[in-house]
Amino acid sequence: MTTIPVEPGNPQLRLMGRMDETQRPLCLDWTGSGVEFRLRGSDVWAEIEATEVRPVFYVIVLADGRPICRFPVEPGIRFYPLILGMEAERERTVTLMRETQCMPDSPAATLRLRSLRFEGELLPLPRRDLKIEFIGDSLTSGEGTLAPRGNEEWITAWFSARANYAYVASEMLNAEFRILSQSGYGTVWNYLHDKDRNMSDGYEKIAGVLFGPEAEARGCRKEYDFSSWQPDIVCIRLLSNDAGGMNHLQSFEEDHEPLVQGCLSLLEKVRRNNPKAKIVWIKPSTDCHPEIADEAAERARERGMTDLYTFALPDYRPEDCGARFHPAAEWNRTAGELLGNYLKSL
Repeated sequence: MTTIPVEPGNPQLRLMGRMDETQRPLCLDWTGSGVEFRLRGSDVWAEIEATEVRPVFYVIVLADGRPICRFPVEPGIRFYPLILGMEAERERTVTLMRETQCMPDSPAATLRLRSLRFEGELLPLPRRDLKIEFIGDSLTSGEGTLAPRGNEEWITAWFSARANYAYVASEMLNAEFRILSQSGYGTVWNYLHDKDRNMSDGYEKIAGVLFGPEAEARGCRKEYDFSSWQPDIVCIRLLSNDAGGMNHLQSFEEDHEPLVQGCLSLLEKVRRNNPKAKIVWIKPSTDCHPEIADEAAERARERGMTDLYTFALPDYRPEDCGARFHPAAEWNRTAGELLGNYLKSL
């Protein structure tokens, strides 16, 4: 039995998601963050710590991309079995991934990934063809994805990184991905028109939606080193909550121009930090003013921005939804396949 720390610099471990890589142990805050490795062996455990009792964070384990187990992480430090009883001479890629988004109202809550214990040997990692970054809201956090239709619970168990469109599209392109997403947040304000809760202001931080001493202590407020991970594609899926904020105040006419300018500002920030990436704005549904994305993109092109695109997914219907009118896993698979094919065409 071998035990190794999970830390940067080990070529046999692929760290997933934005994190402060100087921290020991590493903290998993974003949706889809975790670790991936190639194993010839039978059994693997991971030493994980949940720092708080609530909220409960869920993780998923994949063997060659297929889910093998999913569980909530208990408060405190303990080893969790990831795979057990596999054929020891077989090789497989094992992925441990956080399913639940970060929670700005509970900034002290995080998952700490400490070590791996395994029976067998680690092998060279399989190559990934691309890197894709996703910036979004609850639709990119996979909120409600796993819930039964019509469910009204806002609980962490219904969130999923694997069952959302971003994972599906990335899998199609054999891409390494990172997700920056937060329920209720928009480009400029949130669904209640709170301008302090947006995805733009903190984009250049490691985990810019988290504040407070505990978040600062684990590096969330540090400037992110974009040179450490340059995406080939950046997908932005925002504006649904901006539209909700305008509806909340009935302020579309006065907010139209500030919102276009906010989208343009985000595009310029993304381009400045990812100079070679193709940028795709995935437009919101037809009742959430998708023309704002087109207008901002056109202004960005007029200023000389290239490799910039907008893309529309079909609207989801009540019968497509899981919890709280968010699309369920089946719709997310369809959406991910549509997006994946579009990204292939680029």
